[in-house]
Amino acid sequence: MKRILTGVQMKECDVAQIHAGTPSYVLMERAAKSVVDEIYRNEWETKQTLVVCGNGNNGGDGLIAARLLHMDGIAVHVYFAGDMALCTPETRQAYTDARESGVSFIQSPIWSSYGLIIDALLGIGLSRAPEGSYSEIIQQMNRSGAKILAVDIPSGICADTGETPGAAVCADVTVTMAAYKRGHVIGKGVNHSGRVSCADIGISTDLFDITGNAPSLAYVIEERELSLIPRRKRDANKGTFGRVLVIGGSRGMCGAAYLCAKAAYRSGAGLVEIFTCEENRQPLQILLPEAIVTAYTGDIPDSALLTAALGRASFVVIGPGLGQNDGAEFLVRETLQRTRVPVVCDADALNICASHSLVYPNDIPVIVTPHPGEFSRMTGQSIEALSQDPQNNAVQYARENGVICVLKFARTVITDGSVLFINMSGGPVLSKGGSGDVLCGVISGMLCSGMSPIGAACLGTYIHGRAGDAARAAYGEYSPLASEICDEIAGVLKNAY
Repeated sequence: MKRILTGVQMKECDVAQIHAGTPSYVLMERAAKSVVDEIYRNEWETKQTLVVCGNGNNGGDGLIAARLLHMDGIAVHVYFAGDMALCTPETRQAYTDARESGVSFIQSPIWSSYGLIIDALLGIGLSRAPEGSYSEIIQQMNRSGAKILAVDIPSGICADTGETPGAAVCADVTVTMAAYKRGHVIGKGVNHSGRVSCADIGISTDLFDITGNAPSLAYVIEERELSLIPRRKRDANKGTFGRVLVIGGSRGMCGAAYLCAKAAYRSGAGLVEIFTCEENRQPLQILLPEAIVTAYTGDIPDSALLTAALGRASFVVIGPGLGQNDGAEFLVRETLQRTRVPVVCDADALNICASHSLVYPNDIPVIVTPHPGEFSRMTGQSIEALSQDPQNNAVQYARENGVICVLKFARTVITDGSVLFINMSGGPVLSKGGSGDVLCGVISGMLCSGMSPIGAACLGTYIHGRAGDAARAAYGEYSPLASEICDEIAGVLKNAY
C-alpha cells in the first residue's frame, strides 16, 4: 500500500532521500519518466502536446518530461510561465537540458490546438490562491478541451486540504510521486485530481508513525493487495470457507438480501443463509437457489429461530432491506446481544442502532458501513460538517465505538480508529440502489476467505470498486445495475493472482 502524506511530510521524505545519497535531479528524472510512462499507458493522442511549467521542481519534472517526449519523436511545446531568476537549481538545469535537446518553447500557446496538456505549473507547495497570469493559465488549461495530466497534484489544489483557494486545474489523470497527498482524497481535490496514479521514484516514506490522537499512518489500497487473499487449498470444502448469515429483506425488500447474499457467494463464501420474512422465501429461492432461506412468520421473529441461525453462522451481515419496524429492531437488538462471530452492520441496522442508542458488542469484531446520511444519524452531525473531514470523523467514530468503520464518501474511508485506509477504485457508477448491499456481501466473502476484519473491509471495498469500474467499462457511467456490479466481482477475483 502507498502512504498518504501532507505536503510538508512529503518534502521531509524528499530531503531525507537526498541526504541518503540520491541526487535531487535523479529524483526529478524518475518523476518525469513516470509521467511519460503514464501518457503511453493511456494511449493518448500526443501529436500536439503542451507542457506548462513553473519555477519549482514541479516545473522541472515537466521540463524533463518534455525532453523525454521530444527524444521519442513527439511534437511537444513548452510554455514556461515562471521566472528564471526564481527557479530552483534543478529546474534551471532541466530548462537548459530541454533547450539544448531541441525542445520547442513558446510564449503564446493556442490552447485549443493541443490534444494533451501536462500541468507542471505549481505542484504541492501551494500556499495561497494562484494570482495574475497563473490564474489565467489555469483557466486556459481547463477551457482548452485537451486531456490534462497533472504532475503530483493539479495546480491550484491545496495538498493538505484538497481545497481550491482560487482557480484550479481539472485533471483527467494525476501522477503523484512516492505517496498520495491528502489533497487527492479529500475536498475538491477528489474531483480535480481525476484518476490518481502513484509512482515509485525511490523515495522512502517511512519517516512517520502514529502520534497523538490522530493517525498519521494512512494508506491507499492498491491492486497489489489482492495478492493478500489466501489461496484455496486443494482439499477444501464448502465448510472450509465459512457460513454467512444475512439478516435482511423486509416485506417487499427481498432484493437487498439477494444482492448481499449473491455478492457473498461471488466473493468466496462457502454457504450463505438468508434470515428473512416468509413473504420473501419464494422469490429468494428462485433468484438465488444456492442460498439457504430461513423464514419467519408474523411481525416479531421467533427468538429460538434466530438464535439457531446465529449459532450456525461464521459471520453475520445485518441490515440490507431490513426496515425499521418493531420486528427489525428486535432482530438488530437480539443479534448484537447474542452473536459470537464477526458482524457487518449496514443500512437499517445502523439507523436502528442510532435511533435506539444500541451499543455494539465489544467482544467481537464489528464492521459498520454507513453512507453519509446514515453516518449523520449515527454521529448527530450534519452531512455538510462531516464532509469537511470524513477521514478524521471516521477515525473518531471507530475509536470511540470500538468498530471498523467503512464510510462511503467520494473516496471511501476504512479505519479501525488507529490506521486509515482510502479506497480509490469505483466512483459515481456505484451511486445506485443496491450497491451498498453488494459491498456488505463482498466484505463477508473476504472474511470467509480468511482475511482479518480490517483486511476484509479494505479489500472488500477495493474489489467492490473495481467491479464498479468493470461495469462502467461494459455499460457506461449511468446504466450499470447493482446486480451487474455484483456479476463483475468474478472477473476482479479471477485476476487477483
